[in-house]
Amino acid sequence: MRAPLPAGPFLVAGLGRAGRAAADALLAAGAGPIRAWDASSKPALRSAARRLHARGVEVALGGDGLDALDAAGPDATVVKSPGIAMDVALVRAARARGLEVIDELELGWRLCAAPVVGVTGTNGKSTTARLCCAVLEGAGHPVELAGNTEFGPALSAAGCGGWVVCEVSSYQLEASPSFRPAIAVLTNLTPEHLDRHGSMHAYGVAKRAMFVAATTTAGVSVINVDDPFGRALAAEVQGAGGAVLGYGFDSSADVRILDAHWEIDAANMRLRGPRGEVQCPTRLPGRHNALNAAAAFAVAEAAGLPVERTLAALRDAAPPAGRWQLINEGQPFDVVVDYAHTPDGIRQLLEAVRGAIALRERADVCTVFGPLADRDADKERESGRAAGLLSDRLIVTTGSTGGDGRMARIANVKRGAPEPDRVEVVLDRKQAIARAIEGAQPGDVVVLAGLGNLRRQGLDRYTTQPHNDGEAARDALRCGAWAWS
Repeated sequence: MRAPLPAGPFLVAGLGRAGRAAADALLAAGAGPIRAWDASSKPALRSAARRLHARGVEVALGGDGLDALDAAGPDATVVKSPGIAMDVALVRAARARGLEVIDELELGWRLCAAPVVGVTGTNGKSTTARLCCAVLEGAGHPVELAGNTEFGPALSAAGCGGWVVCEVSSYQLEASPSFRPAIAVLTNLTPEHLDRHGSMHAYGVAKRAMFVAATTTAGVSVINVDDPFGRALAAEVQGAGGAVLGYGFDSSADVRILDAHWEIDAANMRLRGPRGEVQCPTRLPGRHNALNAAAAFAVAEAAGLPVERTLAALRDAAPPAGRWQLINEGQPFDVVVDYAHTPDGIRQLLEAVRGAIALRERADVCTVFGPLADRDADKERESGRAAGLLSDRLIVTTGSTGGDGRMARIANVKRGAPEPDRVEVVLDRKQAIARAIEGAQPGDVVVLAGLGNLRRQGLDRYTTQPHNDGEAARDALRCGAWAWS
């Protein structure tokens, strides 16, 4: 059961992608009156403000938003973008006045009547969501990818003509009190976003909300029972009367991975599910990707899809751009682009690379990495440790951030490596990628970690520039093609 849309008026807080989608959805629903606010007044936001104003939305840019909240009135509902934390002045004031504050995700959930598969977790969300789309499409269902993803619209902008697979962040779940989808997926929970949540407990509480609240649960919870948080969550959902399909290598899993093997461009695993044992080939190497594929298989089981079609869909599904993306320009070594940017994600990625080349006569792993998002010294050092332990050569470079302290962040990554004196530092990311490729020998693997398929790179709070790791790798490979022709 989905809560009804509030009567209004509305204040949309934040005019990024999610906020604009929320305003558009409210306008399409005939809700109102609608106001909008954003703390920034950058040119792109001024342009969005003009477009919304032309459609009858009163927009305020700059400041803390309290004037906009006053203007919205004593009965307003605040619809916030995920990037706006619950402790900002506007949200605190709204809650102190007893006003309802919901995330754009919650708004989209209330407006969309389609069955939703929600995918959340620290790592693996995008790959798992894409695989869930593949198995639903393979069974003949129309499906749309949406949510907190670079690959689709915000949920409130989804067409909702069939199934919707929604990638969900903890930022969204903080203010989505009724969002419990038909099928809810947890990939894992490892340290991340602690600057926002404050503790792993609070981070877990945010994730938990998608699965169980009081006595209400998601339709079916598909949970990684290899993960300690996942095991506890599965027990809690079952205790509340909810249906659970556990997946993983653990013997208790309903969809159990009996074994998994992979090379650099292909993988195969043996699964035991509710309907028996199957061989499941995929194009996704690594133990972590075996778990992602098992999650999608479990979703198909929860939806009652034909097993044969599920296996065919998983066999043919390509990873999303920037997730285990192989860059091939005819070179005699491998180049892998991946979004891994947390210590656990980097460890899983590089362990998968090591497993893929284990039978090669000789093969070195060169990793290029730069930290992503806000400053977190512990995370940066642990990322450097994971990358250093599993790489023969580590080049630390600029990642992407909306803040300052690029040199301090790079220094933290280098400091965390087991042998910091052997770590190379190349500030310019394109040059770092070129250096890694220039030094590669036949059979080696060059891993470009941290940015995935992102198209822009934030150098500091004021400066961004176009950049894509895959394109930079192709440029470097083409320039150096003479070396192995």
